[in-house]
Amino acid sequence: MFRKLADNWRSVLLAVGLHVLIAVVLVVGVNFVSDSSSRGNHGQKIVKASVVNPDAVNTDMPAMPEPVSPASETKPEPEEEPEPDKAAEQAEQKQAQEQAAREKAQAEKAAAAKAEAAREKAEAEKQAQAEAQRKAEAERKAEAERQAKAEAQRKAKAEAERKAKEQAAREKAQAEAKRKAEAEAKAEAARKKAEAERQAKAEAERKAKAEAERKAREEAQRKAEAEKRAREEAARKAREEAQRRAAAEQAARESAMREAMQREAAGRTNARNSQALGAYVQAIKDRVESNWLRPPGARNISCKVRVNQLPGGQITGFRLLGSCGNAAVDRSVEQAIRKSDPLPRAPSDSVFSPEIEFNFEPDQ
Repeated sequence: MFRKLADNWRSVLLAVGLHVLIAVVLVVGVNFVSDSSSRGNHGQKIVKASVVNPDAVNTDMPAMPEPVSPASETKPEPEEEPEPDKAAEQAEQKQAQEQAAREKAQAEKAAAAKAEAAREKAEAEKQAQAEAQRKAEAERKAEAERQAKAEAQRKAKAEAERKAKEQAAREKAQAEAKRKAEAEAKAEAARKKAEAERQAKAEAERKAKAEAERKAREEAQRKAEAEKRAREEAARKAREEAQRRAAAEQAARESAMREAMQREAAGRTNARNSQALGAYVQAIKDRVESNWLRPPGARNISCKVRVNQLPGGQITGFRLLGSCGNAAVDRSVEQAIRKSDPLPRAPSDSVFSPEIEFNFEPDQ
């Protein structure tokens, strides 16, 4: 309502000015009537009222008389003095008309304000209803979307479950077909294998029988030949035995003489070679032990070593005759033997031996 008043402020100002002008005229007229009445009726106030239709009251301002220029001014005619009773009645009628006009204006203003309030209320209710409808429509759409989404999810889940079931059924059928095919293949393979084994067994029995018959024939022939050779060999051995005995007796006498002489000479040579061989083996043993690096924690090491060599001391091979304690110690001993190549040379050919054995005992 105030927005409309602001938009029509010129009309409002005009209406307010008109009402102010009417109020001024009424006040001046009432004073005039009151003075005239008091003079004509000797101070007694005469009140006369009449009912006037508010709709027949003309609220327009009376046209103001145009001012008359002094040049055209004529001598005013003498106004007739109205009768006192008639003047009071006219004033009362005019006052009643003005009061009715004011009341009508106030009623119209109140009606207009009420109509504006009703219109604004209707507009607010319309907007509230539209907002409620909009919210209801939005909620309906949201609910529809939620239901559509739930339905889509349900359909998607059902479709996924259906596809999963179909996939499981296909996989199960494939697995069953594969199992059946494998079982048939195994059965066929077993049948072929059994048939092959039966044939192989029959062939083996046939060959075994033929081989047994062949061996029996060969064995009989061999026995006959063996018996013949045994008889011939026995006769030959008998002759040779007689010759051997004679020769053996002669050789025994000669051998006894040579052995006696050799034992005497060998005793002297062996004594010398034994001493030299011991020193030679000790030199090889010392060489290997000096090149040995003790592994951590190795104690009381003892093992037998065999070394193969050339006359110049070059090692052609070696071997540990038993473990020296553990794998790490065995590797360290082998490494010491490799580092000792070439070995010390023998003092003489009679002392040299292509194969030397000694005890590896670095802690002794």
